[in-house]
Amino acid sequence: MGSGRNGAQVQWYNCGMKVLFVCRANVGRSQAAMELYRLHGGIGDSAGTRVDMPGQQVADRPAAATILRVMLETYGLDMSHNLRTQISPENAAGYDKLIIMAEPETIPAWLREDARTELWRIPDPAGQDKAATRNIVRKIEEKVVNIPNE
Repeated sequence: MGSGRNGAQVQWYNCGMKVLFVCRANVGRSQAAMELYRLHGGIGDSAGTRVDMPGQQVADRPAAATILRVMLETYGLDMSHNLRTQISPENAAGYDKLIIMAEPETIPAWLREDARTELWRIPDPAGQDKAATRNIVRKIEEKVVNIPNE
């Protein structure tokens, strides 16, 4: 057990799986999951199923303000400079697991049918207040720390 920024207790472990976290816009859920997985010693990246401006910094999205603040205050993780990425079969290659937090209607058929895909039902934090966003991030972390070390 270690101590994160602001005294948050963090359990450190090394995950052997390389994971791609995917949400709809690659602004909140997938970015938070990636950062938390890395914080806990995992190797991961993030992408979105419907990214309107690939390469854009997360901080440039007004809807990201609350989750950016929660991640910084709670874990000392600054996601503001993270870049948004559109998922494709090519950039999904090389990962052991694809964890999808996007709404079902936004998930491409090829991704739904991929044997590596696991669906997490996590609400979108966009438009949520700080307390609701903190709860969403807590749910993400509970799932992240339970990813098997395979």
